[in-house]
Amino acid sequence: MEAEGRALVIGFVGSSGVGKTTLLEQLVPALEARGLVVGVVKHASHGFVADRPGKDSYRLYAAGARAVALASREQIALFQRRPEHEAADDPSLDDALEALPPGLDVVLVEGFAWAPIPRVILMKGAEAPRREHLQGGPLVRFVRTREPAPGERFELPAGAVDAVLRDVLRRVLRRAVRSRAIEERHAGASTGMTGVISARTRAPDHPSRFG
Repeated sequence: MEAEGRALVIGFVGSSGVGKTTLLEQLVPALEARGLVVGVVKHASHGFVADRPGKDSYRLYAAGARAVALASREQIALFQRRPEHEAADDPSLDDALEALPPGLDVVLVEGFAWAPIPRVILMKGAEAPRREHLQGGPLVRFVRTREPAPGERFELPAGAVDAVLRDVLRRVLRRAVRSRAIEERHAGASTGMTGVISARTRAPDHPSRFG
C-alpha cells in the first residue's frame, strides 16, 4: 500500500455514526493548510448512485458505457464500471487508490477495515475496539467519541483533530526523510560513492509543511 513514490495511506475505521467523516472533514483542510495535497477514499458498504437520474452523463452510463467522464472548469468526475467478474465482491483498496490522480501526498481512507494499512480507530462511548479493526493493520491512535444528547450537535473530543494531525504529519515527515535517503543511496551508487548521508541529518525540502 505504501510503495515508494506513492502517497502515504492512513485508514479511519469504526462503527457507523462514530464520527469518522466528521474527523476527516476537519483533518483535510488542516493538512492542506500545511501544503500537503490530500485525497480521500471512502468505502460505500451499501452502494451509491454518484450521478443524477435524467442528466446526460447518467443516461450515457445507463446506456452501457464502461466509463463516463464528466468534466467542467472546476472538476472532473469519472463513473467507471467494475468488471462483471469482480462486481460480486467488495473492491480492493488498491483498486480505489489506482483511481485517484497522481501527485497526492496523503490519502485518508474511511472504511476498508480489512486492508493492511495504519489506522486510527474510533470508538463510541464505552465501546470496545473490534477485533478486525485491531488486526487489520498497525494502530496509529484510538479516538473515543460520545453519543450526543437529544438535540445536541455531535462534536469530536477536544484536541482529537490536533492529535491525529500530529500523527499524520510525523508519518509524512518520516516517509519524506526515508525517500530522501533512498534517493541519495541510489545517487551515490550511480556515481561510485560509497557513503550515504544519514536520514537523521537530512530534512525534507519543505520542513515548514510538517509543523
